[in-house]
Amino acid sequence: MPEPQSFEIFQSVEIFHSWDLYDNIVRNNWMMHRQMASVIQKVALEITGTQSTTPKLRVLDLGCGDGAMARNGLKDCPVEKYVGVDLSQEALRNLAACQGLGSNVQVLHGDIATSIEELPIEAFDLVLASYSLHHFESAQKKSILNQIRRLLSPNGVFLWIDIARLDREDRSGFIARIEQDIQSRWIPMPSEHRHDAIEHIRNYDFPEQESWMIDTWDSNSRNHRSSGNPIEYRDAFYIALRLAAG
Repeated sequence: MPEPQSFEIFQSVEIFHSWDLYDNIVRNNWMMHRQMASVIQKVALEITGTQSTTPKLRVLDLGCGDGAMARNGLKDCPVEKYVGVDLSQEALRNLAACQGLGSNVQVLHGDIATSIEELPIEAFDLVLASYSLHHFESAQKKSILNQIRRLLSPNGVFLWIDIARLDREDRSGFIARIEQDIQSRWIPMPSEHRHDAIEHIRNYDFPEQESWMIDTWDSNSRNHRSSGNPIEYRDAFYIALRLAAG
């Protein structure tokens, strides 16, 4: 069993891994997984393209699930080491049994917030968080972001893929919008699965505004602000932010 403080997140994760809801979402691209995999590939290739020695990529995947998103995004990249963190043992077993993430694959079963505290400083060139950090409330997100910054190599990148509220939109407004989207656009999904997805969002999802995500990362930066536009993808519900170490 997970630690008490992570039990609610564990329940949230198990909703997606106890039946085929998540596979259905990915297959139909309802949460833009194809676009996000393309973003991962673009960022990963840019990182390795700047390395002066033999290209290598040390990847930390927070809330990795079965690793499908990372496999699709990193398939053309020279991965030296891949570390996946997730609360679902079933998902981690599936990840360990798959190919496509290099020969040095490690899995950590546990809560993101506690698991990353034990990882060494500047150990990763790319940290991924794909649809995982929205399960934490704001204060805990801030703590996790501080830990991620510690783990990045000097030229490393944190790629934050998640749901995100619109400017000046509160949590209830976001939930109302995404419920309507699920009910109208996810029609091929059985109605009971749509119901479960909506209940999951109501109970476990705490999305932030885009500006909060960027400003909170920048608040602990030596440069105090991101250079250039960190937004790699954005639509009404989903976002991918490229956030640099430093």
